[in-house]
Amino acid sequence: MRASFTLALTLASAATTVLAAPATPDALQRRAAGKLPFFFPKSVYERVAPTGPASFSKVSEAKAVQIATDFLVAKLGLAADEFKVANSFADASGTTHVYGAHQANGVRIANHQAAAHVQNGHVVSFSSSFGTSQHLIKPRIPPMNAKLTVDQAIGRAVESTGIPHHADFAAVSEYVNTGSDIVFAHKFQLRDEAKGQWVQVWADANTGEIVHSADFVHRLTYVVYDLPKASMIDGDPSPLVNPEDPLASPSGWADQYNLTMGNNAQSFRVATDGASPLFYRTYAGRYSFHVNPKLGPEWDGNSRASQFNSFYAVNVMHDISYHYGFTEAAGNFQADNFGKGGLGGDIVYVRDYVDSNSTDTAFIFVGADGQAAYMHLYRWTYTAPARNPGLDNTVTIHEYTHGISTRLTGGAATGQCLRDLESTSLGEGWSDFVALVLTAKASDTINKPVFIAQYSTGNPAGLRSYPYTTDMAVNPLKYSDLTTRTEPHAAGEVWVEMLWEMYWNLVTKYGFNANLYDAKSTAGNVVALQLVISGMMHQPCNPTIIQARDAILTADQTFYGGKFKCDIWKGFAKRGLGNGATVDKVNNFDLPWECLTVS
Repeated sequence: MRASFTLALTLASAATTVLAAPATPDALQRRAAGKLPFFFPKSVYERVAPTGPASFSKVSEAKAVQIATDFLVAKLGLAADEFKVANSFADASGTTHVYGAHQANGVRIANHQAAAHVQNGHVVSFSSSFGTSQHLIKPRIPPMNAKLTVDQAIGRAVESTGIPHHADFAAVSEYVNTGSDIVFAHKFQLRDEAKGQWVQVWADANTGEIVHSADFVHRLTYVVYDLPKASMIDGDPSPLVNPEDPLASPSGWADQYNLTMGNNAQSFRVATDGASPLFYRTYAGRYSFHVNPKLGPEWDGNSRASQFNSFYAVNVMHDISYHYGFTEAAGNFQADNFGKGGLGGDIVYVRDYVDSNSTDTAFIFVGADGQAAYMHLYRWTYTAPARNPGLDNTVTIHEYTHGISTRLTGGAATGQCLRDLESTSLGEGWSDFVALVLTAKASDTINKPVFIAQYSTGNPAGLRSYPYTTDMAVNPLKYSDLTTRTEPHAAGEVWVEMLWEMYWNLVTKYGFNANLYDAKSTAGNVVALQLVISGMMHQPCNPTIIQARDAILTADQTFYGGKFKCDIWKGFAKRGLGNGATVDKVNNFDLPWECLTVS
């Protein structure tokens, strides 16, 4: 059972196929020095008004999937066999989210993704990276000829990149849109964990050239301390009895030996001398530790504390996010999915590198559903002695949220829907925002400045350029700042500020619930978290900031009937992403007319 304590908490011929135009502002493309090529046609996202009489009758999930499929096939001008559903699930609002890909000759076109979202028999929104009026060119689909075998293509890729082949992932062959044509390619993965490299690549099956890639690494340059504590800065560790949520974690958190390993996660210290990973065991069923701030993270007691605390934080994130829709069917991280949908075998491995040569970083590898995630926590040397980010809940939550946003954006089966600059920046923003929500307290006030990684950095100002606050005299960031903020974390700060404005609009009017397991609550902080997580489900592959905002508005409609629309709009408009904002990143503070007189 979950303890009675409460928590404030908290990616044949097809000549008639319409494809993306090459190298236009409507495409997301990257090929810089030292980076592998990435091309993703710019996605269209539209909210759809119901047609015909209103219906409040729910339809079965199978029927909803068929409605979504029929809609997309008609909307995108496809034959019935040119679209294949990859995964689908229904959220708590009764909305069924259906994700899939364009295919030709029975083979998937990797970066042609589409999705439709169905509530009460109506499509409420859809997105697509192909087939709309925005996507103009009709290139030829080539035959599935391959001069190179998969092994030959892998060998060339390993030689050109210096990254070893990751054989645990079975290679497949797919088409990929390069921005100028369609290429038949072999898809496989390359990984070197020690160097923090894990990438999925598509290599031309005839030349071996890597034509597309998806980098699976999310980086952050920056006893349990139970949430909402951010770290020991907020007080002493607290004893928690049976903190597992029975719905989200029916088999509990820990294994039968009471080690820091279970169905959702494993947390362990990585040895540098070739020895086996070190797992700490509970004493008499008690995960307890003592932190000695005068000693470094390599001291056994501090290492134990970090593992216990990171194991706790990752499992709490698993359980809390489950109630907001990040379930097995949606692609969450579990070894055993208990027959509830999705692919199992993909827990989060939390690797503690306290005595590694690498320092001052934390990151997570996240692939598609069915592949485990790997969170790497290195010692931080901003202070003497150094510190371990496993004791900083804001860092661990930030990294885990990358897993949520990667799996939910575009559906869990793809793993390439947060890979361009703008969507990567959104990803950094969501990760900070969720960390702020999960460490928020009922006593917080609207203008209070809040921070990320205060403990890890040893700096009261934390890791970001400004504190997060609704006070624009303290944090002046607006939409227009994205013209100069081009690094993902710096750009992500702008997105966080917009979400934080929305959060406080909701909390001020609708209150605060310290129990974030209660996802059906209409308290402002709970609603804000639900809107953000559900917005991830609705938005397209590689969303723009405008599309991400609109997806949150769609989530408000599907979950709450649009009740919070004006609170959302006012939050975004205050920071320049108003109703008239465009991709030009010029500030616009307009509200929709219906919100002009709403208090």
